[in-house]
Order: sequence, then C-alpha cells, then structure tokens
Amino acid sequence: MIRLLGLALALTVGACAHTKIGSTEIDDTPENREILDLIDAYHRAVEARDTDAVLAMVSPAYYEDNGNTDRADDYDFRGLSDSLKSDFDRTKTMQLEIRVDDIVFADDEQSADAFILFTFRGQAELPTGKQWKTMTDRARLRFSRQGPNGKWLISAGL
Repeated sequence: MIRLLGLALALTVGACAHTKIGSTEIDDTPENREILDLIDAYHRAVEARDTDAVLAMVSPAYYEDNGNTDRADDYDFRGLSDSLKSDFDRTKTMQLEIRVDDIVFADDEQSADAFILFTFRGQAELPTGKQWKTMTDRARLRFSRQGPNGKWLISAGL
C-alpha cells in the first residue's frame, strides 16, 4: 500500500512539472515562447538599428513613466519613435544582450511582464567624437494583446 501511494504521489508531482525553455527557468509553454520570440525579434531589430521594425512590435498605446512620479521624463509611442530615430541615427555600432529571468502573465492573460537583465554596448557619433557606452541594468518589459488576432505588442519598458 505504501509503495502504491508513493507511486501515485510521484506521478502527481511529475504531472505538474513543466519542462523549461533552453537554459532558463521559464516554463516551456506556447505563451512564454510567444513573448520570448518577440523579445528575440526586438533584440535583432535594435542591433540592426531598424526603427520601423522596433515600432512594429510596439503598441500604439505605448506609455513609459520610467518608474517614477516625474512626468517630465514620461513618453508615449511618438516620443519613443522620435527617440529611437535620433539614437539609431547617431549610433554607429550597437550590441545588445538580453537574459529573460521570468515571465508573469496577468490573470486575464491579456498582459504580461518579462523581467530581464540587459547589457547594451554602443558606439555613438557625438560632437566630441566617437564614444563607446556600456550599460547593464534590469528592466520590466510589459506586453499586451492587441487587435482581433490577439497579437502581443510591447506596451511599456523600452
């Protein structure tokens, strides 16, 4: 009887276990893969300095408050567009590494947050000459389902 209970418990625990994606601790689900694919496409578009490709992944309702109450540094889709164009025009080389540590979906599964660690390295053309800049930080990218087909788009965090 004890052996049978042990087997039943092992099967129950095993049934709840999810396989992980690659070398992450993220469960291998279709929803997580959709978010990771979008992050990967974003990564490629940034390194290519392709403003249009980045903006195609961003919600028209995009809004970033930079995590503070100072409205002076807030920006929307138009502000992001202007900033990307300016940054990409003066940046000659760009490298971006992104590690996704977790993905959390809202209860209604219409929005999700990806918690990332990123390292950006770029060479910009400034009035004083070419300069390299490196930055490593953590961020939360927010995603929301948009349109009739429920396509995931970035709604905050860039």
